[in-house]
Amino acid sequence: MRTRHVSTVIHRSPADVYDLASDHTKLATWASGLATAQASVDGDTLVVDSPMGRVSVRFVPRNDFGVLDHEVTLPDGAMVHNPLRVLPHPDGAEVVMTVRQLSDDDDEFEQDAATVAADLDRLKGLLEGERIPVPPSSARPAAQADIRVAGPADATSLGRMLHDFNTEFDCATPSAAEAATRFERLLEREDVLAVVAGLPRGREAGTDVGFAFLTLRPTPYWDGPLAQLEDLYVRPDLRAAGIGTGVLHRSVSEARRRGCEEILINVDSDDLGARRFYERHGFSDHDPDTGSGMRCYLRQL
Repeated sequence: MRTRHVSTVIHRSPADVYDLASDHTKLATWASGLATAQASVDGDTLVVDSPMGRVSVRFVPRNDFGVLDHEVTLPDGAMVHNPLRVLPHPDGAEVVMTVRQLSDDDDEFEQDAATVAADLDRLKGLLEGERIPVPPSSARPAAQADIRVAGPADATSLGRMLHDFNTEFDCATPSAAEAATRFERLLEREDVLAVVAGLPRGREAGTDVGFAFLTLRPTPYWDGPLAQLEDLYVRPDLRAAGIGTGVLHRSVSEARRRGCEEILINVDSDDLGARRFYERHGFSDHDPDTGSGMRCYLRQL
């Protein structure tokens, strides 16, 4: 049996994190792997609708040690124990959940771990809001990123970042000025969405350092549009600092607000870092209904 400890650091006090994570009325807002709707209370047991069906959940009693271990009774009567802890951390609190492989299916185990990681990121987002702290490094001071929806006035900044993004990976690219002109036109449209991360303080206050660009297209499968994440970029020296997560969270939130029920992305098969990033946030390269692997086909015209 394999075991993996999945964790995230949240820039809030352990008490604040514990209070929200232990509040059963908030469970469905972040723990999508456990609750898809608000829980009902039956004595010391929660009854919730989950991706696994209707399940019963019993948490350990409230305590001063940050322990949120819980037992989940599945629809077939099987019981699963899930260790979950809120620990003090120099930057606030660390939330750690232990994921155990319960079958011989390695893909299922990886998906379970990815779902837990995405849930913990949602918890982090709820507690930190849209201001994503950037930890200090030897090269730069601690900072925060403000995440906003872009408008035509952001076209020059977006054009520069798109050019930097493509140049970094040796991809064909319009010039920064050409991209800015196109962004200015595009951002007047209702079927596009751009999200931008900027630094609010320090020597680079006002500098934009990351963005996501999405297109929205009609679909016959539901009333709202289908979202395609075309690009997501963070400046290289600020990667692995939570800014990409903040941009992605805001993009998903805005897509939901526009009635989207699905987001598609294309990732190069050999870009393992990007693949891990998206899988950690609940994306999958397998069809959720059939489990079949998915591929992207492209033809230049």
